[in-house]
Amino acid sequence: MFGKLLKHEIRHSARYNLVIYLVAVAVTLVMALSLITESSALGAASCFAIYITGFATVIVTLVSVIKNFYDTLYSRQGYLTLTLPVKSGQLLASKVLVSFLWIIVGFLIMALTWVSIFFYVKEQTQASFDVLKILFTDSGLLELLPSGFVVAEVLLVFGAIVLAKILTYVGYIYFAVTVANTRAFQAHPKFFGGVTFFAVMIVISKINNFLTAKAPVTFFVTTEKAFFGFEPMGAVDGAIISYGVGGTLFTGLVALALLVCTAYIIEHKVNIK
Repeated sequence: MFGKLLKHEIRHSARYNLVIYLVAVAVTLVMALSLITESSALGAASCFAIYITGFATVIVTLVSVIKNFYDTLYSRQGYLTLTLPVKSGQLLASKVLVSFLWIIVGFLIMALTWVSIFFYVKEQTQASFDVLKILFTDSGLLELLPSGFVVAEVLLVFGAIVLAKILTYVGYIYFAVTVANTRAFQAHPKFFGGVTFFAVMIVISKINNFLTAKAPVTFFVTTEKAFFGFEPMGAVDGAIISYGVGGTLFTGLVALALLVCTAYIIEHKVNIK
């Protein structure tokens, strides 16, 4: 049954996202056409369009996550959804996984569109890039960069951090929308949803800052290795990167707790209009 929930959720939510994704692909193809035709005017226009489209992709994805969650649970469709022979935890899990998927796709498309801008600029200023490459090689700056294995570790850790942050905001959003649709706050769900979201985010941020100061967990990167330490940022000499990850771990756990609370509220407290 859970597989059917996932399949239905993907099909239902796809209509909100595919249009902007197709627009992003179309604009990128226009940029490729500008390189083939060597049209600087077309290239400049497509660069601007791609930059805007990258932002729009993420915004539309986030809005669609909220809209799909609300429409399928707290509008008229909610009567049908909540009568399905599944537990609220399974229902919520399917929505979280699919929302997680769409947000990742949205950010990837934004990143890919912006990478296309980089390659366009590189193509137009190839001579400058060649000069910079020579300067880095001759000056020995390349030797100061981390090894390929360290870079892979950094990418893995920061990829996990990004996923944790996405989960955090999904947890905030779903909890806020659900609280706003309980009987106590249902008269003004948008207002109370916004208040709940920002209230939770501010409180968790304050606790996060306190824990970061009192019990720091930091990811350090040097030219030889990448490692975690229980020292504050800047405590390791020669570190190229010092990034506090304790807050990310804490907020990720909070997001999971909020999702559990959300499932409970859906099961026992939610009020469908």
